[in-house]
Amino acid sequence: MVPLATIRKIEGICAKFIWHGGIHAISWEQLCRPRKEGGVGLRSLVSVREAAGIKLAWRFLQGGSLWSAWMSSRYLRGRNFWVCEINNNFSASFKHILRNRPVLRKAIRRKMREGGETDLWLDPWISGQSLLEILGPQTDGAAYRGLTCRHIISGGVWRPEEYRFTAQLGGEIRQVQITPAVLTDVWVWAPPGSTEGAGEFRFSSCYDLVRSHFDEIEEYDFIWGKGLARKMQLSAYKLVLGRMLTRDRLLRFGIPVPDPKCVLCEIENESIGHLFFQCHVAWSIWAEQSRKYLGGVGRERDFREILKWIGDCRGQEQSWARRARLRLAASVWHVWRERNRHIYEGLSTPPVGILHNIESDVLVMSP
Repeated sequence: MVPLATIRKIEGICAKFIWHGGIHAISWEQLCRPRKEGGVGLRSLVSVREAAGIKLAWRFLQGGSLWSAWMSSRYLRGRNFWVCEINNNFSASFKHILRNRPVLRKAIRRKMREGGETDLWLDPWISGQSLLEILGPQTDGAAYRGLTCRHIISGGVWRPEEYRFTAQLGGEIRQVQITPAVLTDVWVWAPPGSTEGAGEFRFSSCYDLVRSHFDEIEEYDFIWGKGLARKMQLSAYKLVLGRMLTRDRLLRFGIPVPDPKCVLCEIENESIGHLFFQCHVAWSIWAEQSRKYLGGVGRERDFREILKWIGDCRGQEQSWARRARLRLAASVWHVWRERNRHIYEGLSTPPVGILHNIESDVLVMSP
């Protein structure tokens, strides 16, 4: 396995490439979240490494290859895979396989035929747990050691009462499916919440199992709406996260700016809230579009309030809401572009020209 320190260095190189070696407006960890959770859908290489380790452990558990047979004879030597302790003499790859057992058992279940290949006491065949874990190490397991699940199956039916299990444990055992159609007892891939693959390993579901999960964002449709140009998606994404490099943020980073004032109105200091919705130049652009195409606008001076206003227009068709979000995202991008033209090129466009450019883009993006 690639060392974790090396993986993190590679991630750092990737992040520098994305931001052209400049200020990292958004962290790599944030970018690696799914889009619905506030990222852009990149994969974290750290999580990919973990998922690859799970895949390696899965392949070893499945057996059937010369590699798994050799690893088993070399390191397990007859011991049960699930309780084998990590030894300093083990190879780095086999140590990695054993360390991944807690995560692996969350994603697999046992499909029984006759139970002859499943250790009754040590294998995690009851909802990802073994009898040893359910009853606890204080329980005398002498009556169960060395037995297979075949000993509590009779005529294709579970008979847990023969070993005096509690009624609750007996009920859990009966929920384990006996499948006469399979040739032997097998492990099947069944991660929580996944419906793909029908028991076959899928790297995508494995990655989803090991990655960090976050709440879904409400602004997903605004950022990644159908038809929105990629450059506008990126500006909308930065706006939602509050990561636009406005002059107030540059000052917080310790980067000197010639003048903290907004270059569009030259009245207030530039910030994200001011530049896009409080500056009278930018507001006039959005208000004119809203009046002309969206049936008016309220007093909202924040993009989240505007999105809420769009969502509250229940009487409108879904296509209307989509066009409204397109216009909002296009307005954000063109205001940001105009701001940059002021600063870096010394050029300016009157509001009527900006409105014309927005209209041209919306016509291209709309169906």
